This record gives sequence, structure tokens and C-alpha cells, in this order.
Amino acid sequence: MPLTEQRKKELFDVLDRTSLRPKNAPDPVYPQEIQDFLLLCEEEVLTRTVDGYPYTLYIYRAKNRMENCPIHINIHGGGFVAPHAPCDSMFSSYVADQIGGIVVDLDYTTSGVAPWPVAFDQCYDAAQFTFEHCKAWGGDLSRISVGGYSAGGALAAGIALKSAETGDFSLCLQVLGYPPLDNIINPIYKKGGLDRILPAEREQAFTELYFGGDQEAMASHYGSPVYATDDQLKKAPRALVISANGCNFRYEDEEYAGRLAAVGVEVTVKRFVGARHGFIPHFGEYWQEATDLIVRSIRSARL
Repeated sequence: MPLTEQRKKELFDVLDRTSLRPKNAPDPVYPQEIQDFLLLCEEEVLTRTVDGYPYTLYIYRAKNRMENCPIHINIHGGGFVAPHAPCDSMFSSYVADQIGGIVVDLDYTTSGVAPWPVAFDQCYDAAQFTFEHCKAWGGDLSRISVGGYSAGGALAAGIALKSAETGDFSLCLQVLGYPPLDNIINPIYKKGGLDRILPAEREQAFTELYFGGDQEAMASHYGSPVYATDDQLKKAPRALVISANGCNFRYEDEEYAGRLAAVGVEVTVKRFVGARHGFIPHFGEYWQEATDLIVRSIRSARL
């Protein structure tokens, strides 16, 4: 049964009450050096419509891009409720420059506007669009990857599973940055669940809003990738899994990486012991080390 407007209001009240950011805090101001990452690329903005909702693609073409370059699809986080932010553009532009290629940065419809499967379908559509235009953009079809952070990492993992099952397109790499991969189990009952970094009720509110209360969607392997079977996992592309000590998802992320490895998928997994959830595209401590690892992985990955 879809969420009532009253229930949605209650869930957003939970998010407001449990926010770690002070109310009415100004937007972060990034150092000029980071803002200047935008100068490394040419930006194209496109709007597409999926499931009756528009979404935006920001395409960053590095000024130093190579012929037959890699293309990376970037999916932002924010608990499925927060929209694309300026830091996502800065990060995507930087990655495009570092890989000498193109980053397709995705601003999907958030769950406050429309629940599952709208955001997932839009992300999948963005990947298909990228494959369809790869040659025209001067990219290499064997070097298209997808990645995301937090909620975006969960979306990226689901896209990697679906595309491997359907054969619609073949990704060479999935980059999963500290994503929530199990959206069924109450956060309190997960490994380390009593040692809270993200309040449990906040995590549950994100999940309920995203899935609109649809338990079947929550349990699907596209919505909760940890419930994929071994047969489904073994078809998945090579993976880079990044976790952080300051993140309640670290155990499920690393266990997912282990399951991928156990069925023969090539996996690199790295926990950043001193890092907090959300540190990469927000340019927190250790972002440079993590991004260097991401860039090396994108550069080397191919079918």
C-alpha cells in the first residue's frame, strides 16, 4: 500500500529531528581549488523523462580526454531524498579529468517526489543512454563503468545486477561507496547495529520513503543487493567496494564484497578506518586517497 501523505510527513519529521546538520546551516563553501575542478571539463546538461518524471544528466567531458576514452556514470547519495548538489558536479568533473574521459552525472527524482522504482528506472535509463551515445561521444564501449555513494551506491549495485541479468548492456566496473545494501533488516539488528553512527530511525525513514512502504521491492535484489543469489552475483561486473569506519553500512558492504569474490567476481575492497560516511564526494578527510583508488580502478577496467 502506498504511503499516505500523513505518513510521509511523519517520516520527513523524523529526518528533520535526527539530522546531523544544524537547522538553517548555510550550504558548505568549498575551497577555490575544489571549485576550479569545474574548469577541467566542458559541461552538457540534458533532461530526460522516465516513469512520468523528468531527471537531469550532467555530462562532463574532460578537456584532456583521450580518443576511445572511458566513461563513468556517477550517482549521488543523500538517502534517496536529497537532490544533486554542487559538490557532485565538482567531483564528477575532477574524476573525468583524472581518467581522461567522460563522467555522466545523474540527478534522479528523489523519494519525496516519487518512490521506487522511479529513481532506479531513471538510473538504468541513464546507463542505457550512455551506451547508446558512447561511440558518438568518442568513448570505448568496453570501458563504461557505474558508481555511486551511499544511496547512489545502492542504485549502482542494483543497476550492475540488472544489466548483468538482462544483457541490456555490459559494465566493466561497479564502484560502490559505503551503500545501504540491506534494506530489510532493522538497523538495530544488523552487525554493529547498537553502535550507532546514523540514528536507526533516520535510516529506516530513508528506506521507507524510498520504497514507499513496498516490502516486496525492499526485499528484491535490485533494492537490497545482499539478497541476490550466487547465480545472480556471479554475472556481476568487477567491483570496487569502499567502506568507512564511521559508517553503519561497513559490515554489509564488506560481506557483499566477500560474496562477490566467493563466486569468482574480481573485487577490490578498502575500508578507510579514519573516514566517515559521505566523505568522498563531499571532499572530507581521505577523499583524495579514495578518489585516487577509484580513478585507478576506472582507468584499468575493461571488458
